[in-house]
Amino acid sequence: QFLVEAKILAGLAHPNLPRVIDTFFIPGKGQYLVMDFVGGEDLDEMLVRAAGQALPEARVLPWIRQVCEALEYLHSQSPPIIHRDVKPANIKITPEGRAILVDFGLAKRYTPGTKTSAGAQAVTQGYSPCEQYGKGITDARSDVYALGATLYHLLTGVEPVESIQRIAHDPLLPAKSLNPAISPQVSSAIQRAMQVDPALRFQNMAKFRAALTQPKRLIPA
Repeated sequence: QFLVEAKILAGLAHPNLPRVIDTFFIPGKGQYLVMDFVGGEDLDEMLVRAAGQALPEARVLPWIRQVCEALEYLHSQSPPIIHRDVKPANIKITPEGRAILVDFGLAKRYTPGTKTSAGAQAVTQGYSPCEQYGKGITDARSDVYALGATLYHLLTGVEPVESIQRIAHDPLLPAKSLNPAISPQVSSAIQRAMQVDPALRFQNMAKFRAALTQPKRLIPA
């Protein structure tokens, strides 16, 4: 899995992704990636400091749109790269206000029909979609769900309900019901991104970003 991550990162160049410079192995001590140092703090640290309070929408949306752009870039590769671990702890905000998506330990190159077992198997409760559990098939829509869940947490201060708990009964409250300050359009976009059924989500990251960039427009699936 280390070699998978190294090969994926070595070929990428995007302002919202870390740049890998080298990889090497020291016998008896392990394998190493050499990459740009990303200063600042991650969004999980910001949530901890907020102590359960929501972060302002106007502050958060520019960061999330930048992550959308990074994921659009990953998904546009041939074959597409699926991150599969988008969450607040994996989004760092530099002192200049730039969002950097990090930690590609669960990433995989997507081939239609390939099950999750083709890459490292792991989930993060609250952020991973139900298709990521077991041997489900993950694709770009899986990252849409995870980024929607990340935005939900940031704007409400409440960690999302685990996706597999929503299959029999969906207890996910709309973001706006938890934080009335959230705009209706953004709340609706989050709800759509977090649909349990991938077919009901935004079908790609560009459409999710468009809904957050121009929230008054009706963005088709």
